[in-house]
Amino acid sequence: MKNKILLLGLSVALFSCSSDDDSGNQISTGDFLPLETSNYWVYDVESDAVENGTGRDSLYIYGETQINGEAYKTFQTENPAWGFFSNALRNNNVRKSGSQLLLTGEANFDFYADLPFTASVNDLPIFNDNANNNQILGSISDQISETYEGYDLDFDYTLTSTAKESMESYTVNGVTYNNVKAVEMKLNLSVTINFNLNGMPIPVNIMPAQDVVISTQYYAENIGVVHVVTDFEYELADLSQYPIELPIPEASAVHQEEVLVNYSVE
Repeated sequence: MKNKILLLGLSVALFSCSSDDDSGNQISTGDFLPLETSNYWVYDVESDAVENGTGRDSLYIYGETQINGEAYKTFQTENPAWGFFSNALRNNNVRKSGSQLLLTGEANFDFYADLPFTASVNDLPIFNDNANNNQILGSISDQISETYEGYDLDFDYTLTSTAKESMESYTVNGVTYNNVKAVEMKLNLSVTINFNLNGMPIPVNIMPAQDVVISTQYYAENIGVVHVVTDFEYELADLSQYPIELPIPEASAVHQEEVLVNYSVE
């Protein structure tokens, strides 16, 4: 399988970032992701895994839908997304409930163009205005099965969102934003492959449980997400004792950053 990791499109980039921690957990009444139809955000995505080193995502709200009697805003991108955040919201639905932002849809973690991994989520909290630092916002665990190049793969995963620090100001790419709150998304994944050896089905754990995705989103009040830092890393188990030729690299590590360069919100 291709050694081109997508998340969709991953990155290595150096940005000038500074922050002042906001001591205490003040009650917030701000809007950290304005959910009006036609709002949009444009991000530069930089990575050594992206063709030519850079990409650009245009994320926007194109409409509203009803799910189980609740109104959600539906997100889309102009083109297939390079960045983790834009890809996570693309074709998915978000609603605000009190101080929370809730995501419903298919959370994409397309590590490779040929091996998609998608987690179904239903009202997963992805942000909470009033959460404390390191407070878990939401978590889902499940197993999915996929077939790739004749192999049956079982993915056991846990997807967790956690509130991180609140900052009075945060500077990225020369732009300073006020009242910024960070959220970490983490995907812990274990992969088992099922293959036939002389007609006998043999399950082999090719990837022990590990945090393969850690992504931090920085939400600025009345603007939305202004910066996303994502790290993708994994290492397969030692499979030298098995007659398996896996179509994936034994290990990989990629760093990605998405930086807001233009937006329009109401």
